[in-house]
Amino acid sequence: MKMTYSAIESPFDGTVSAFFFEPGELVSDGSLLVEVSPSDAPVKGDK
Repeated sequence: MKMTYSAIESPFDGTVSAFFFEPGELVSDGSLLVEVSPSDAPVKGDK
């Protein structure tokens, strides 16, 4: 059975700078899928 998920979680706001998978590739739970570079914009609620 093929399962598709569309959520990638990051501990901070940022921009995806690299992908570590190909479209249609099967990945395992906990696999590193993308590299996220932090954004320079302040996070709402931060001082």
